Amino acid sequence: MSAAKYDLGAVGLIGAAVVACFWPAATMQGAFFVQDVMVQNYPFREFFARAINQGQLPLWNAAINCGFPLFAEGQAGALYPPNIVLALLLPAWAALNLNVVIHLWLAGVGIYGLLRSFGASWAAGLCAGLCYALSGYMVVRAMSPNFIAVCAWVPVLFYLIERSLARRRWLDLLLFATVVCLQLLAGHPQATAYGLVAVIAYGSFRTWSHSAGWKFFAALVAAPILGVGLAAVQILPTAELVQLSNRGSGLSWEHFVAMSLPPERLITLLLPNFFGNSAHGTYWSRELGFFIQLCAYVGVLPLVCAWVALRERRDAPTGFFAALALVGLVLALGKYTAIFSLLYEMPGLSFFRIPTRFLLWFALGTSVLCGLGVDRLLQTDGNKRTNGLLLVVFMGLAALGLIYANGVQLISVGVGEQLTRYTHHLRSDVLRLVLALGLGAWLLGRRARGFAGWVAPLAIFAELYSFGTDFNRTIDPTVYTQTPATARAIAADRGDSQVPARILSLISERTSPFDWHGGWAYDLASYRRYPETLRMYAGGPYGLANALPGWSPLHLYRHGEFARGYPAFAALAGIEYAVRYGGGGGLELVCEGDIGVYRFAETLPRAYMVGKYRVEAARRRRLAYLMGGEFSKHREVVLEKNPTTEIGAGGRVRILRYEDEKVEIGLENHAGGILVLSDTYYPGWKSYIDGIAVPILRANHVFRAVVVPAGAEQVVFSYQPDSFRNGMLISAATALLC
Repeated sequence: MSAAKYDLGAVGLIGAAVVACFWPAATMQGAFFVQDVMVQNYPFREFFARAINQGQLPLWNAAINCGFPLFAEGQAGALYPPNIVLALLLPAWAALNLNVVIHLWLAGVGIYGLLRSFGASWAAGLCAGLCYALSGYMVVRAMSPNFIAVCAWVPVLFYLIERSLARRRWLDLLLFATVVCLQLLAGHPQATAYGLVAVIAYGSFRTWSHSAGWKFFAALVAAPILGVGLAAVQILPTAELVQLSNRGSGLSWEHFVAMSLPPERLITLLLPNFFGNSAHGTYWSRELGFFIQLCAYVGVLPLVCAWVALRERRDAPTGFFAALALVGLVLALGKYTAIFSLLYEMPGLSFFRIPTRFLLWFALGTSVLCGLGVDRLLQTDGNKRTNGLLLVVFMGLAALGLIYANGVQLISVGVGEQLTRYTHHLRSDVLRLVLALGLGAWLLGRRARGFAGWVAPLAIFAELYSFGTDFNRTIDPTVYTQTPATARAIAADRGDSQVPARILSLISERTSPFDWHGGWAYDLASYRRYPETLRMYAGGPYGLANALPGWSPLHLYRHGEFARGYPAFAALAGIEYAVRYGGGGGLELVCEGDIGVYRFAETLPRAYMVGKYRVEAARRRRLAYLMGGEFSKHREVVLEKNPTTEIGAGGRVRILRYEDEKVEIGLENHAGGILVLSDTYYPGWKSYIDGIAVPILRANHVFRAVVVPAGAEQVVFSYQPDSFRNGMLISAATALLC
């Protein structure tokens, strides 16, 4: 059989392995839902999918947090080509399914191509591809499709460096820039940055070791710059949002090092469920970080094969990827090391959090070493000394694991069913460890090495499948597509209106019996009811507008300050309904149930005009005045600077047109005044009174206002961000340059 047929077969096997691990999602029998998918990614992508199918690209979403520049936030990947294609072909939930599956396959294929570029056998490349694509590091992060997409392209960049060294063609430079652009459009800047650092370090290393010369190094530096230029249409709006977000001045040291990998957690490289597992509802140390962020598991047999590569190879790829894996593991320890504080001082890095995201380097390095180790097994005879040492390690770890499993009841992780689950999965870990180490010892035997080409890929797949297959369960897609009872009740109570009802969901895991952080492998009840809570971003798909900030790290910091005033600030924000669990707290009941819908007795309209204002430039005094008894919300607005024109007595207004990026307001029977629109104040919004541009004032800490002269008939607010326009010009110019 020709090499091309072997390659094609290996690529197909990687795809088949990914599909097998995600069978219900890949075959559209169910929809992903775990944590970030249901809470954030589905609402974001559903919004853009609707717009794309209507031939639009909205830059603003009025249904999030009183208005939010969702395009700039980036995680939805509105311009990422695979997202666009899938959105045009499939419902949003199905597009999310295939997005994850396709990118995990791409991740495996990229590693496979890299190993083949090293001259490794197809079996070695297959082992490496399976190790990376199905590693615990990747599989448990399937709830973050944008993160998976970025990580999937990193091996492709490594492959393009090797291809460039071999071919010396400008096309490879353009391909490199295109991949960098795709990563930036996919929507996870941190993973993109970490991947690029690793790739540029590798390119520099190969330039030196391969004597490639300064031209190759110059091309290596130019390619990412071109990629950034191509993606400027996304980067500039995101950079603008970052400055006004919770990360505008960088993270504090405490947030920067949060979710560092405790050294004792290194045992999870062998026993991934040692500290419990979120999917099983047994994870007991959430205060140290989420399970998905602390999971470093890549399989035990891949570690054995990686050890073989380290012991028996002395080539450049082995040395580099060993160093990459080690550095990634050390940096993932974060605050538990003496060197991590140096990163906090580096420009730009203080905007990133979660040190365990450096485990990307560990997963990449270990996967490559695994393939190189398998390739070595297929080329040489056994080594008795090596086998003996491995067997000692195998026997010692197996004995310790079995002792621990038998004494596991001494550890307090819960009672009853929770403890039963924990002991069951930990014993499965021990069995997997024993079998993997035993198989590793057998493969190192002189007679067994001939079987490594087909045994090793099967064993790696089985090991990783047994760990990850139950982590990303699926749910009936109707949970997304059917309008929940709470949303139907609000629609029926409010009647026809072109302005979406603004809601305040007061349901959380603290105020309800729901658990959206654990146990989904056994119990889907909390997730089936999640849309009914209308939390965070959940109202948007059903034509409602959420008032509270959600999980996005780039929500405007002023909205976080304002949100501390809810529900007292509900009237100021034009909030009409509240969703609560177990009682309305004095509000008027609209829909009865354990999850009830309630109407605020008094709220301001979305747009109104007043004739009185107060200027409070200081943040604390401004918020205190808004909360105090002296503030008359119906007749007064709090500004941050004095208007430049005289203010009238106020009057009546009526919203004529309300869209995400344009609001038209008619003025009736007024003598001039200050028109307040309780939508988010943000750069890029322009206002026009009877066609004449006028400045927008920041009102009541977070909203918009304009001074209206007597006799004016119409006010128009239009979103025209310079950041998007300038970014588009830079992207177009870079494309022409390419």
